Amino acid sequence: TALFAKEKKVLRNLKKAGLMVSGAAVQKFMMKLSEEQEVLMNLADMLIEVYVAESVLLRVEKLIGMRGEKACEIEKEMALVYLHHAVEVAASAGRTAITSFAEGDEQRLMLMGLKRFTKVEPYNLKEARRKVANHVIAKGEYPF
Repeated sequence: TALFAKEKKVLRNLKKAGLMVSGAAVQKFMMKLSEEQEVLMNLADMLIEVYVAESVLLRVEKLIGMRGEKACEIEKEMALVYLHHAVEVAASAGRTAITSFAEGDEQRLMLMGLKRFTKVEPYNLKEARRKVANHVIAKGEYPF
């Protein structure tokens, strides 16, 4: 399979989650959305995480293209750790937003959609973080 194929699917789904929540918020509040600072903050948090996770993934993909996958093992670990973090933040911010403006069946359906769009395969983040930390300690420098 292509490099980062699963991870890119996760990113596409995170974008769908952001669109779902922002679209529902716009429908709910219309012109008064600008007065809903907390909801706007939740939406911003979701979109920021998608942007950063995608940027990191694309940068690592480019590095792998130049240096090879083996030489970029640590950078790849960092990208995967960040992607999992982004999913958690987006899911939490999305839940907070949805529960602040949706009720009943609408809320239940939106939360189910959010859960579907914020799925990511389990990954041993403790070991990934340790690999990165050990690399930083051994080299005395940040990998990027």
